[in-house]
Amino acid sequence: MNQEYFENISNFAKKAQQPLKDLAELNAKTLQGFSYIKPEELTDTKKPEQLLEKQIEIAVDNGHKALDYMQKSFQIFEKSMLAFVEEAKKAEKASTKK
Repeated sequence: MNQEYFENISNFAKKAQQPLKDLAELNAKTLQGFSYIKPEELTDTKKPEQLLEKQIEIAVDNGHKALDYMQKSFQIFEKSMLAFVEEAKKAEKASTKK
């Protein structure tokens, strides 16, 4: 019985690590994808309107990336919660059979 218990705990830990790993990868990918104004772009602007346009463009682009991030993070969370619920149901069925 102890061996089975430890195997169940080990499997649970492995399954709990995957969503954290997916979120860490998503975080890194998202942060690397954010846009910013490069210094050479600042020196190339001739009018203040150009700088404002560039800032607004970057803000909109980063906003879309943030929304994509939220959607993907919720998908990861949903997937992991469904897997945990299924595991709990299996464990409950197994315990009621004994």
